[in-house]
Amino acid sequence: MESHLKWIIGAILALGIGGYFVYNSTKPLEAELLEVKAQTISQSFKEEGLVTAAVERPVYSVINGKIINIPVKEGQQVNKGDLLVQIESKDLESQLSQLKAQLESINGQEKQAKRTPYVAQEKQQQLMMDETKRQIELEKQNYNRIKTLYDSGAVSKKELDDAQNRVEQLENNLLQQEQALKLIEEQSKPLAGTDQYFKGLKESLTEQIDHLKYLISNNRIVAPISGIVNELPVREGAMVTAQTPLMTLTSNDELQVEVFLLTEDVITIEEGMPVTLIQKRKNGDLEFPGVVTAIAPAAEEKISALGLTEHKVKVTVAPEANKAPELRPGYALDVKFTTLEQENKLAVPKVVLFPYDDGDALWLVKDGKVTIQKVEKGMETDELVVIEKGLKAGDLVVKNPQLEGIKEGKEVK
Repeated sequence: MESHLKWIIGAILALGIGGYFVYNSTKPLEAELLEVKAQTISQSFKEEGLVTAAVERPVYSVINGKIINIPVKEGQQVNKGDLLVQIESKDLESQLSQLKAQLESINGQEKQAKRTPYVAQEKQQQLMMDETKRQIELEKQNYNRIKTLYDSGAVSKKELDDAQNRVEQLENNLLQQEQALKLIEEQSKPLAGTDQYFKGLKESLTEQIDHLKYLISNNRIVAPISGIVNELPVREGAMVTAQTPLMTLTSNDELQVEVFLLTEDVITIEEGMPVTLIQKRKNGDLEFPGVVTAIAPAAEEKISALGLTEHKVKVTVAPEANKAPELRPGYALDVKFTTLEQENKLAVPKVVLFPYDDGDALWLVKDGKVTIQKVEKGMETDELVVIEKGLKAGDLVVKNPQLEGIKEGKEVK
């Protein structure tokens, strides 16, 4: 009796277990489904960039000397032409006075060198010529008077000839005196090269004087542009030399974003390419447009966060006018570069695919049952993949291809 009872209980248990498995095998599978839709797919990557001033002017000292006045401070807004630094110029002014005195001395030496003992002779010879010219005029008048008398028969031919001879003799005397004056002038000229010598000295001193005047005029250094004072490493009382950096002026009127990209990433970037700038905020990221304005011609060595040396290329991005939030130099922004974009494409998450028959497939739901659907992939992003063949808009796809109990022909809900 007991043995019979055991058999009955065993049969009931077996029937129950078999019924459970039969029920489970016919029970519809609960699965999360995705509806395939056409969408815009893009390949992109992000890199952190830094806001910098598009217009930045370093300010240097032009002269050597001590700083006696710095009326500005770091972070101060200044206007073009405002005084930034004043440098003492007493030494330069002293040098200028000495050079001017040297130039006056050279001018005096030149005059002295050109003075000769022939000056008196030149003057005496000139007086003699003037007297001869006066006598010639008188004799010409006398000749004209005698000629009038001769024409009327009042005087003889000899008297007329004598008057003419006296004029000619005086004219010959004048020619001789002029030749004598030229000879004296030749003798009175300074030695060859004297003019060039003094000319060279004066030109050299004049250039030095002009240079000192330029330096002195630059002891007051003014702002070349309107902007904000940055990097002010000097203080009043400090000694500076020419080309000592005094400060940097940056203009907030025009800002840009500098971002460094790996060489393999920059290949796909072009000037004029639109980008998305992202500013991280506590209440949510703010996105606004920008455009690539410049790509550096060569890569630079940069140290990564892991301490590795990488070769990166600087890319400059300009925020689109009137669409950017308030920015300042030094702000960090993420720059999103979209390198490839395809519109109206069927795409699914990469996780729904699995290897199948030397290709890729996914679980497709048809008439309430799952079936393996082979597909051909296209462009991929970090999360999505375009399906070029095998799907159409509106198809339902099982999100988890490893779902327990999934198999060909299985009903789903």
